[in-house]
Amino acid sequence: MEIEIFDVEHGSCALVTADNGARLLFDCGHNSTTDWRPSTSLPARGIHTVDALVVSNYDEDHVSDFPNVMRTLYVPTLVRNPSVGPRDIHFLKSEHGVGDGIGTLAHMAGNHYVAPLAQPLDLGGIQISYFWNIYPSFDDENNLSLITILRYYDFGIIFPGDMLQAGWRQLLARRDLQAALAGVNVFVASHHGRDSGYCPDVFNFCSPELVVFSDKAILHDTQKTAGLYRQQTRGVRFFDGETRHVLTTRNNGYIRFFKQGPGPAFAWISKK
Repeated sequence: MEIEIFDVEHGSCALVTADNGARLLFDCGHNSTTDWRPSTSLPARGIHTVDALVVSNYDEDHVSDFPNVMRTLYVPTLVRNPSVGPRDIHFLKSEHGVGDGIGTLAHMAGNHYVAPLAQPLDLGGIQISYFWNIYPSFDDENNLSLITILRYYDFGIIFPGDMLQAGWRQLLARRDLQAALAGVNVFVASHHGRDSGYCPDVFNFCSPELVVFSDKAILHDTQKTAGLYRQQTRGVRFFDGETRHVLTTRNNGYIRFFKQGPGPAFAWISKK
């Protein structure tokens, strides 16, 4: 199994490749500085199909390359919070407007794309679990994020979108989420590492080795949460002998995890 987390600044985009070749694309943000986009990068690598696109949040930074992705890749399935309909998406975005990515998402959500999956994907040994709050118990995009947890042998990773503290606390009452969290080794920080997404109660149920921020240069005090997350992690020793607790795309660039069967996972980072 391979997990690639791309540098899309204050956005989100990751690719998971299973042992059998199945692929999941988590969000489809792009980098406005380098113009890196999944719609061009993946086909350039010979990837023309992803088995599912998992949208973790109904904000433009998570789907900014969506229209291009739909033109250049074959995406048979869209996975998202299923309690939010196309009209609901437009209503949620009415205050700040509907961008091209969200507009395309709303159209496809009302078309033939389904979530949760009607039939489970064959992910070559990867188990996948989804959790979400139900609209309109929350009426903001962030607390309606889709939380995804992947489990592969003794390795687990969580993609929580932009879930905020209130949404976390409501979902943490679920025993199935508590059990799924117990196997998480890599924690992708909610809301790009901003303090509004940091919920210490989550770490009553998991003790990750590493936290990953998908974010851009620090502009606000709310982005200075690395110390909070570091307290919750066990750390990973890298090939250079240094033990790291938090990785950020703003400092480390492209981040890749690789694991084959049981045993330790390996992580690579591409320094900027």
